[in-house]
Amino acid sequence: MAMKMVDDLTMCGGPAKPLQSSESACLILTSTTTPAAIGKVFRIESAEHVLGRGADAGFQINDHGVSRRHARISRSAEGNFHLSDLGSTNGTYLNGVRVASAELHEGDRVQIGTVTVLRFSMRELVEQGEEQLRQALSAARVGIWDWNAVTGAVTWSEQVDRLLSLPVGSLSGRPTDLSEVVHPGDLPRVRESLATALAQRAHLDVEYRIELAGARGRWLSCKGDVLCDETGTPVRITGTVMDITERKVAEQELRRQALIFESLCEGVVVTDRAGRIIDWNASAEKMFGRGKAEALGQTLFSLLHPGAEDKRTGEVLVALERDGRWTGEMDFKRADGTQSYCESVVAPLRDAEGRTIAHIMVHRDTTERRLLQSRLQMADRLASVGTLGAGVAHEINNPLAYMLVNLHLISEGMDRLRSSPVSEAVEPLHQVIRETVEGAERIASIVRDLKTFARGQQEDRLGPVEVSKAVELACKMADNVIKHRARLVTQFEPVPSVQGNESRLCQVFLNLLLNAAHAIPEGDAKDHEIRVVIRETGAGEVVVEVRDTGVGMSPEVQARIFDPFFTTKPVGEGTGLGLSICHGIIDSMGGRIAVESQPGKGSTFRVSLGVAGTPAEVRVEPAPVPTAGRARILVVDDEPYVTRALQRSLSPDHEVATVNGARAALKLLDQGNRFDLILCDVMMPGMTGMDLYAELNRATPDQAQRVVFMTGGAFTPRALSFLQEVSNPKLSKPLDLRQLRALVSRSAQSPAPAAAPAASPVAVLQGGAR
Repeated sequence: MAMKMVDDLTMCGGPAKPLQSSESACLILTSTTTPAAIGKVFRIESAEHVLGRGADAGFQINDHGVSRRHARISRSAEGNFHLSDLGSTNGTYLNGVRVASAELHEGDRVQIGTVTVLRFSMRELVEQGEEQLRQALSAARVGIWDWNAVTGAVTWSEQVDRLLSLPVGSLSGRPTDLSEVVHPGDLPRVRESLATALAQRAHLDVEYRIELAGARGRWLSCKGDVLCDETGTPVRITGTVMDITERKVAEQELRRQALIFESLCEGVVVTDRAGRIIDWNASAEKMFGRGKAEALGQTLFSLLHPGAEDKRTGEVLVALERDGRWTGEMDFKRADGTQSYCESVVAPLRDAEGRTIAHIMVHRDTTERRLLQSRLQMADRLASVGTLGAGVAHEINNPLAYMLVNLHLISEGMDRLRSSPVSEAVEPLHQVIRETVEGAERIASIVRDLKTFARGQQEDRLGPVEVSKAVELACKMADNVIKHRARLVTQFEPVPSVQGNESRLCQVFLNLLLNAAHAIPEGDAKDHEIRVVIRETGAGEVVVEVRDTGVGMSPEVQARIFDPFFTTKPVGEGTGLGLSICHGIIDSMGGRIAVESQPGKGSTFRVSLGVAGTPAEVRVEPAPVPTAGRARILVVDDEPYVTRALQRSLSPDHEVATVNGARAALKLLDQGNRFDLILCDVMMPGMTGMDLYAELNRATPDQAQRVVFMTGGAFTPRALSFLQEVSNPKLSKPLDLRQLRALVSRSAQSPAPAAAPAASPVAVLQGGAR
């Protein structure tokens, strides 16, 4: 505003305005060594006025470049004004041209000395306006500055000191260098702006921080125009100064708030009071999968559910009016069709007077969390199924135990009848019994497989393993799924044992086989194949390959296939944990698992395992041992049919006592009875076989050494740990009669412990029966 009053005529090349007749005229100071005097008005009231530095000058100019009597302004009778040089040292210039005498016109620029410039004006009331200039500048908190392009010095008005709350004279009244005032970080930019304005003779507008004791941290805005000398050469820039610190702080705060707004991980949406979107941050754009331009002006619900009736916005607005807040969960589909979820909180945005001016909505993406919860629930169900499987195997093994023993006894009896006259009559029955035995043994085999797989992490000890057995078991368990999708082809080469864990390897191969089956559409089994290959490499490794002719995988999917929770299956059909767990299992065994795949051509998973240092344990059926004599045997089992079946099978050759509980057995032993062999179930209600063993170790250690543990499946951590640590023999249910009779015969050969009179061979003590 101040520079507008100084007028464009002070700039280089400014046009002169036409003369206006008047009885009064004035000179307005537009440039001086004392910026505080800029805007001062000299009224031309008499016929002649002298301009100079001396005391007798009518218009005194405080400028060392001005002579004591520098120039004269006179008015003719016709009302014209003339400028005359009085022989000054530095000369008098009119509009940049040195003159000895010249007539003055409205807007002419008079320069005396090297710095002082005055503008001539004949406009009515101009002096009143010009005299008010400094008052207006002060009221507007605007100062004046002047930069000398030749010396680089800056002069300031007193108002600048006041703006910065500095003592008067801190900046005003003396030339300063830019480096004294401008912050070092802004100095290059300020100098570049000055040079550009000077070169282009353009308006200057620059903002910078000041570096001055007592005013650090303040910001100044300098505006100015370029002034030229008599030759038209730009020599200085003069203009206004304003303190813009408050504005800069506000701008910085706005930028900080905007940065926070954009950098928040949560999706932030700002709506008007009707729920229409007026702004949102980058996280919201990423979360909802839509651009800001698409969102503006819509309600969030209508944006995320195009074409659907928007009831949610009304519910939110009602809740805000009633409760001042709304929280809930939203489901939506991104632009790519991905189903997503988010938790939302909506609150009013109020002004200083507490009036609601907008609503702010904060959304947190819960899609991954919901998927994780679903997958963890699935994993928990799978773990429960494993535990349940072990328990079911135990319960099935108990009836299988006595069924098979009884069937073998019947089969032996039928064999004896073959030489009798009724052999032809019993032959069909013998066939029925044989088929029944085969069926029961098949059930027993399935249960053994289930127990092996259900052990899971309960048996992590590594040792020599015949990898073909683990693969065969996995193939049997996956067969029902595979047969509807592909032909299963096995190609096993003779290989040495590997270092691993049978149940864990079975888990790996079962997962790979099921994945291979799921990669093949159901119903085209004749056109597809799953091939399992076992071979040895020359590097001391055994390789198991599972190849399928399914849909294959893209490179992007292959890169993430072993990541936890990554799955290409729909929600609820896959946990995304299977291959990650497989990778961890094989890695813990010192092996490697890799995949090769091509979209549309199938996949090959390759498991490499190190050869074991010692051969795997070879299970050899015990050879029959001749019976040296009758052994005293105690059978302890909570299942009465098991004890009866064992009694039937062993009593012809041995003395057998049976009890249906550990406490009953302990009572029998406390009475002084001693046995060559104690066949004891591990898992029994009340007092377990483990508890009985502990009591025998305390009271009769010799009898504790005679215990042979029978188990239908150790499905608790305690039982599993006990069986791993105890050195006594163990028999798995259903029992193998040949193995059992061999064990009894060996016991009969060892010296019998001293004992009180034995209980009746057929005594049955009921205790702890279910």
